[in-house]
Amino acid sequence: MASVDRDPDRVAVRDLTSGRATSRGEILAAAGQAAQHLDGSVPQDGVVMLHGPSGAGYWAGLLAILGSGRRVLPIGIETSARDRASLYDAHRVDAVIETDAAVGWAASPAKVHFQVMDEAGTARGNKAGSLDRGSKGSLLLRSSGTTGRPAVALRTAAGLDRVSSTLLKVLELVDEDEVLATLPMQHAYGIEHGVLAPMRAGASVRFRLGFDLAEGIEALADGVTVFPGVPVTLEAAARVGRLGSKLRLAYSAGSPLPATVRQAFAEAWGCPTGNLYGATELGTITYGMDGVDSAVDGVSVQVATVVDEDAGESPVVTSEGSGELVVQSDAMFAGYLTARDAKVDLGRRLEGHFRTGDLGRVHGDGRVEITGRSKIQFDVGGLKVNPTEVEGVLAGHPAIREVAIIPLPLTETVTRVRAVVVVDRPGDLELEASVRRALGSLAARELAPHQRPRVIDFVDSLPRTLTGKLLRGRLIETAGRSTSV
Repeated sequence: MASVDRDPDRVAVRDLTSGRATSRGEILAAAGQAAQHLDGSVPQDGVVMLHGPSGAGYWAGLLAILGSGRRVLPIGIETSARDRASLYDAHRVDAVIETDAAVGWAASPAKVHFQVMDEAGTARGNKAGSLDRGSKGSLLLRSSGTTGRPAVALRTAAGLDRVSSTLLKVLELVDEDEVLATLPMQHAYGIEHGVLAPMRAGASVRFRLGFDLAEGIEALADGVTVFPGVPVTLEAAARVGRLGSKLRLAYSAGSPLPATVRQAFAEAWGCPTGNLYGATELGTITYGMDGVDSAVDGVSVQVATVVDEDAGESPVVTSEGSGELVVQSDAMFAGYLTARDAKVDLGRRLEGHFRTGDLGRVHGDGRVEITGRSKIQFDVGGLKVNPTEVEGVLAGHPAIREVAIIPLPLTETVTRVRAVVVVDRPGDLELEASVRRALGSLAARELAPHQRPRVIDFVDSLPRTLTGKLLRGRLIETAGRSTSV
C-alpha cells in the first residue's frame, strides 16, 4: 500500500481498451472508501467476492478487502454463472464488490453489493486509515488441484507478502517499470504478476484482458519494460518484433517455453526471455533465463519416486534425481477450503513438501527441469483445464454414455479442448449431429471460454484398464474422427 500512496499523481493502471488512466491516489481513495463501507456492513471475518474484469477497479477492490483484514474471493467475468453461484453459496459470501458496473452480477443475492469506483474511475477523499489491517487479510484462489478435482486454495497475507517480495527480487522490478498485464487477475499468475508485485514495486501496469496482437505490440513498442506472458502470447509477439523498444524482460509461465519461441522472441525484440514455474498453492517455485531454471529463495524443490501407490508402494523423497516434483515454500498456502465452515485440507504432502503432480528432474547444482505431468490437467492459453470438471458438465446430456476431455495441441504453444464422446447409438450420424449442437450450447452456457471443446470426437468406446480406469494417454494417441463444435 505504501507504494500506491507514494507519488499519488502517477498513473498506476492504464486500460488499453478504454484508454482510461487511473492514478495511485485515485486507487487508494477508492480503496479507502470501499473499506469504510465494508466496516459498516460486513463482519471483520467476512468473505467478500470481488467480481468483474481486471484493471484499476480490481486493484482498488483487492486493496480494500485485504487492507481491511477480510477474505477476498476474486471471480472474473469469464467464470460461468454456475460456478460463480456455487462458490458464492459454499463460502457464504457477505458482500459483492463490482469492479465494473457494465458487466456486474445483476442477479446477485448479496445484501451488500456495490461498485468500488464510479463511472469515471475515480473516488474523492483519502481514507487510507481504513486499510491498516492487511496482516489479517486472506485470499481464496481457484486451483485446478493436483488430484483430479478443482479446489479453492487459501492464501494468507504473509504468504502473499512473501510471493510479491520474491518477485521483486528475481524480476528486479522498480518504480519506473511499465508492466503489460494481459492475464486475468483472478488467477494466481495474473494476480501475482499483474497486481501484487507491481503494486509493491510502485510500477505502473498497462492492462488489457487477453493479448491482442495490434494493441499488445503497440504497447510493447511504446514504453513497456516488463511483459509476463504465456507461451502463446510470446509466440504471437515474436512474429512482429520491434527492435529498439524499452522492453527489458519478457517471461513465460503456465508451461515450459519452447526454445524455438525463446530464440524467435529474442531476435524480434532484442530482449531476453525467462521461464517461471509456479503453482496456485505455492506461488513462484523456479525462475531462470534462457532455459536454465532454479528454485527461488525460500523454496525447496525435491523429487519423489513415481510408484504404484494403489498397490501400497510408498514414494521416496530425494534432494536430486527424477520423479514427481515436491515443493516446500515460505509462501505455501494454508490448504484447500471447499466451504466457509469446512476443515482446511492441507493437500497431498510428503515430508513437509507439497506434491505438485508435475514430473521433473532436480540436478545437483540446483537446476530444475519440468519433463511432464502426472496429473490430468492441461493448459489452454495459460489457464488450467481440469478434465473431470468439464466432463461433469457435458455428461449431463441424456444421449451421452461416456465422455472424456483431452488436450488438442494445435502448435507448440497453442492447445485447445477436445471432447471424446460415446453416445447411446454409436455410428448414428443424426444422433451425433444432434449431440454436437447440444454440447455446443451447453458448453457456452455452463463453461468458461477456455474450458469449451473446440473439437468433438465420436467413438464406439473409451479405452480402459481391466479395472475400468480410463487410459487417457492411449485416448490422446488414438482419438477418432474430429468435428468442430
